[in-house]
Amino acid sequence: MVARNIARILAADLEFMGFFSVPDPSRYSNPDLDLKDYPADYVVKSVMTHSGNALIMEFRLVETATGKLAAGVKYRGTISDQRIMSHRFANKIVRAVTGEDGLTLSKILFVGQKGRSKEIYSADFDGHNIRRETNQRTIVLSPRYSPDGRFIAFTSYRTGRPCLYIKDVKSGTIFRSACFKGSNIAHAWHPASRKLAVTLSRNGTPNLYLIDIRGKILKRLTWGRSINISPSWSPDGNQLVFVSDRAGAPQLYILNIGSGAVRRLTFSGNYNTDPQWSPRGDKIAYASRVNGKFQIFTISPNGGEPEQLTFIGSNENPSWSPDGRQILFSSTRDGNKKTLYVMYLNGTAQRRLLSFGDGAAMPSWGPNKFMN
Repeated sequence: MVARNIARILAADLEFMGFFSVPDPSRYSNPDLDLKDYPADYVVKSVMTHSGNALIMEFRLVETATGKLAAGVKYRGTISDQRIMSHRFANKIVRAVTGEDGLTLSKILFVGQKGRSKEIYSADFDGHNIRRETNQRTIVLSPRYSPDGRFIAFTSYRTGRPCLYIKDVKSGTIFRSACFKGSNIAHAWHPASRKLAVTLSRNGTPNLYLIDIRGKILKRLTWGRSINISPSWSPDGNQLVFVSDRAGAPQLYILNIGSGAVRRLTFSGNYNTDPQWSPRGDKIAYASRVNGKFQIFTISPNGGEPEQLTFIGSNENPSWSPDGRQILFSSTRDGNKKTLYVMYLNGTAQRRLLSFGDGAAMPSWGPNKFMN
């Protein structure tokens, strides 16, 4: 039973990636089959030792054409670790075949609603293993993992106004970061440090600032009386895409951190918001209002014609997978309650990831660094 379950998890992990086709594992479970009998380029061989609650799993990835060992590992744990073991080896398979990490060590964050209560929750990349991360008992917004997965930044109204809080995932402690007069919202971790771009209205108008993890202002990034909000970093940390109404309606702009120069990115749509820069650097996903509902679009950082990816229901809060090949988002296509969906970067294979209580919103995909 355990072995079959692990085979199912491993197959689902690989198929989630979008570029693996996995034959039904139950049809090829005979250990005496010759490699040439498998209709695949690679075969996973496994040996399980199960005694009481203890579990030892040995995995081997073998090339069917040559018989060469492409990857191999042994895990020791308990029965409850079988999903973690499967996720770990799935990532090793992706790395062996493509030379890059996959998604199976990553986690997601979202705001989950139960009745009138909204808290931040985490889950594995596939929507399993949901865990509550906060107990704020107030409005919480915009959870974001730090690039190393060590911290979760989020906005909470615990003091009566929106302030930025940080949770240390390892210790579970939560401390207040930025809590200036006015709003402290719409934050984005710098890709290579523990600094954040954040929207502060401490001087009246919302503008972008660079702060450290303790909330110390390091640099003001935007100026003027227009609203500047919702930053997202380029992968190299040299640019920010953000939302501004300086032209009359919310549009996307790109700021060069070094020079301070700002250029407008979007010119179509009368309400564009929530931009997210792809980890690959070649696309920016965002939400745009179309006929009264929001839809997900992508656009090149160099500009040009945007591509609409969603068409059913209202779809918001796009977030890129750590490999830049998939987009997580919230959707109302199943009814009034928001659920989480995922799709490939070209909009294909849109499928529901998870449904939660009275709604799941504001999802964010973390780095592929958990469960190592």
